[in-house]
Amino acid sequence: MFTADPDYVPFCGMPPVPAELMARWTLDPFLLAGLAAAWAFGFWRLAKGPRRTSYFAGLAITAIMFVSPLCALSMALFSARVGQHLVLTLIAAPLLARAFNGRRVSPMAAAIVFSGFFWFWHLPTPYQATLESDWTYWAMHLSLLGAAVAYWAAIITQMEPRPLQSFLSAIVVGTQMSVLSALLVFSGEPWHLWHEATTPPYGLTALTDQALAGGMMWVFGAAVFVAAIGLLIVRVLVQAEDGDGRPAPNRAG
Repeated sequence: MFTADPDYVPFCGMPPVPAELMARWTLDPFLLAGLAAAWAFGFWRLAKGPRRTSYFAGLAITAIMFVSPLCALSMALFSARVGQHLVLTLIAAPLLARAFNGRRVSPMAAAIVFSGFFWFWHLPTPYQATLESDWTYWAMHLSLLGAAVAYWAAIITQMEPRPLQSFLSAIVVGTQMSVLSALLVFSGEPWHLWHEATTPPYGLTALTDQALAGGMMWVFGAAVFVAAIGLLIVRVLVQAEDGDGRPAPNRAG
């Protein structure tokens, strides 16, 4: 028995074994309707151009995360769930964010909110709750993705006018992700008992799966935020040069 309710079937289905994984596509009508509504928003509200292209690329990646067998695999492996979250928040979210104006959002406030959600949903009790309720499952993904889109929209929009605050917010997000990664990697016991029964068919223990998840978060998260921080350092230095009394270079061309 995986859940407190023996009749409950999680949104992505029960944890698959490797032999059945590739047949486990998620074609839930409510999921497809939500993706169609998001597509319609982009088609009708965004003018043709880079912002629209970026939005649809982010939406396509989001769809793959939920429709493909990765959704089912995330029920069996914590590392698959973490991989899903990393792709959603660090790849899909910045692409989607280009469609939105983040000028009214503080990069630091957005960083703190996103970090709070990221930690909360990977802790044992909230994580277990997402496996036992569709409402909680979607509360997790919508809050994570929504907070990530707001954060990246603030960074992208305010990179020029407020590069220092954007830089500091990237430090905050990158640091909290590294700390959570380290806790997962070096923990002496699994956080999520659900996976003690779901990982053996894949040749893993729950603890090994957890360490793999932490390692993915550490390496992938570090790569994204080192790149973002490097870009923001350049922006801060350029802004400092432009403000030191010398004429700013003409970037019109």
